[in-house]
Amino acid sequence: MKHILFIFFTFCYGSLSAQNYYYSLAKQQENTPENATIISNVDQLIAGLKSDENLYVKAGNYKLPNTLYLYDISNLKVTGADGAEISGDLETLLHFRGTTKNIDFNNVKFNSTSNLTSTEYGPGIVYFDGSIEDILFEKCEFTSPQVASNGLKFAAYPTSTSRNIISNKCNFFDIGRMAIETVNHNNDDVPRITDVKVTECNFERLGLQSPYGIAVSLSGSGEHAVISNNKIFDANDIGIENVAWNNVLIENNTFSSENHAYDPISMNRRHGGNLFMTNVIIVGNSGSVSGSGSHMMELNHSDGLLYKQNSINADAINLSYVKNSSFTDNFHTSDGGIGLYVENESSNNTFTNNTFITTRDYASTIVFYPGATANTLQRNEVIKRGVGGHIYNDIDGGNINLDL
Repeated sequence: MKHILFIFFTFCYGSLSAQNYYYSLAKQQENTPENATIISNVDQLIAGLKSDENLYVKAGNYKLPNTLYLYDISNLKVTGADGAEISGDLETLLHFRGTTKNIDFNNVKFNSTSNLTSTEYGPGIVYFDGSIEDILFEKCEFTSPQVASNGLKFAAYPTSTSRNIISNKCNFFDIGRMAIETVNHNNDDVPRITDVKVTECNFERLGLQSPYGIAVSLSGSGEHAVISNNKIFDANDIGIENVAWNNVLIENNTFSSENHAYDPISMNRRHGGNLFMTNVIIVGNSGSVSGSGSHMMELNHSDGLLYKQNSINADAINLSYVKNSSFTDNFHTSDGGIGLYVENESSNNTFTNNTFITTRDYASTIVFYPGATANTLQRNEVIKRGVGGHIYNDIDGGNINLDL
């Protein structure tokens, strides 16, 4: 009888063990993309980064000896297992050049360990230049703490066009310069880069080796971008920068600081020609940024800006060359000398149902400088908490305050 029980137990245990093994193997196979080439060492990775490849990179550190220059690559998909890292003592790990199409990186960490100090022109850990189309980075991580490299950089030439660039659920931690930068510095108002989305990403400690620590920089003429639901902490210059892009939605982003003050949102025309930015919507953003450096909302060179339902604690909101725009249902607290200041031919703007607060002594909560005319305020709450200063100052009297 004991022998029968032993045989029965052995059979059942063996069957269960085999069954568990089968389930484990099936689970492992489910995590591996179908028809993928398995990559387990750096030589295989280098050889596999080419057109029409589907790679699955196993966990491990794949240290590159040199920057990989990848010319005219298309239809490349790279999926990393948890713990898959591409690294190197290099300012740029991967440099895509020429015409690049349909590139997809998922769950891969990119780590530059370089400490090169002469790279202020701002390369990227992953760098694209030329014509770019259908680029996706999802659940990836970027770090470059000791070199002034961007995490991702996309650069346009006068003859190139680029579109459909997406970064979703990525982490940018300890970046030497900017996290994501698009560059079209041709100053002719031609939008060579279009359709950019940055969503649900985390940005922490930017600009460790450069004064240009920015989470997202849309620099030079472009159009159609969505910057949404991102978390930005301790940038060293600007959170989100729009330099000459039209049709941009900046929505539900959060800003915070501990060691570095920075401008949460900046709009200007430093590059990209002379036209006003149009169809820009800034809505539902929130957070608190403080410190000794600049930390204002810089909203310049815009026609038809829609700014609503934002809750920000920073320095002033500054409007320069802004027209035909509306500011509605915002809550803004300023720790600087001014809460809202409007200047340089800003005109025909409306301010409705906002709360503007200054906390500093001798501050002016709202100031209209000469040249800012035909702006209208209605149903706003204006609070000055410090001593001295002014609640409202329209220097040349060319604006309409219906709350007085």
